[in-house]
Amino acid sequence: MSIVEITKHDEVIYTILDKPPPDPPKTPRYESKLEKQLKETKLPQMRRLFGYAETPLHPPDQFMKKGEGIGQPIKKSDHKCFVSGNLPPVPKRPPPGKKPQKPKINFKVLNIKKAIKTKPKPVEPRLVDTRDGHIKKIKGSGEVPEYCLRPDFGKMPEYLVKMNRKRQREYEKILYAEEHKESVCKLINEEERQNLLDDLKNNWKKMQKAFLQLPMLTDTTPKILKKSKMEQELRQLEKSIALVEANPYIYIY
Repeated sequence: MSIVEITKHDEVIYTILDKPPPDPPKTPRYESKLEKQLKETKLPQMRRLFGYAETPLHPPDQFMKKGEGIGQPIKKSDHKCFVSGNLPPVPKRPPPGKKPQKPKINFKVLNIKKAIKTKPKPVEPRLVDTRDGHIKKIKGSGEVPEYCLRPDFGKMPEYLVKMNRKRQREYEKILYAEEHKESVCKLINEEERQNLLDDLKNNWKKMQKAFLQLPMLTDTTPKILKKSKMEQELRQLEKSIALVEANPYIYIY
C-alpha cells in the first residue's frame, strides 16, 4: 500500500487545466509626428458666452439705405464712362414754324351716317303660350316646320353618293374584264391534232404489248384485277383514237 504525501493544501482543480493561449500583441496606433507641433501652434479657443445683455445699436450715420434691406440688393458698380471727343454733336431743335393742320372732321355727322347705315339686329320669333306671358322660342319648338324646309331635305347623303359611285366603278371594272377576257375554248391546229393521235396510238401499242404478256391462267384475284384494269384502259384508248380520227376540228377547254 502506497502513501501519498500532500504538501500543498491551497491548490485548485480549475487551475490545473491548460490555460488558453495569450492574445497576440496589438500593433501600435499611428500617431503623426506633427500633431504636437499643431497643438503648440493652435490658438486657444475663445470662451463662448450667452451673448450681449443689450443689443448694440448702430450709429446714426449708418442708417438703412435704399437697396440694403431684406429684398434683392441693388448692384453697385464702380464703372465710370469716360466720354471722348469723337461723339457726334447733339441735334438742334427745328426752327419754330407752322404746325401741320389736322383735317377737320365733323364727328357728329359721321356718327349720324353710321347710325343710319347700320342694320338692326333681327328679331328672334317667339311664342307666348300662356296668359301670364310665358315666352318660348319658335325655333326648335316644333310649332313650325323646319326639317322639311332644309336645303338638303329629300336628297341622298353625301357618303351614300360616294359609296354608290365606288360600287359602280367596281361593277364597270368587272364588266370590262369579262368582255375583254380571253376565250377559254381553243381550236387546235392540224399538227397538234396529228401529234395527239400519234401519242394515243403509241400508248395503245405499249398497253397492247403489256396485255399480251399477261399469263393465260388467271387463277388469283390480283391477276383478275390487273387484267380487267388493262382491258378497260385499252378500250378507253381505242375510243379516244376513234374520236380524234373522226373529228378534224377539235376544241379544248
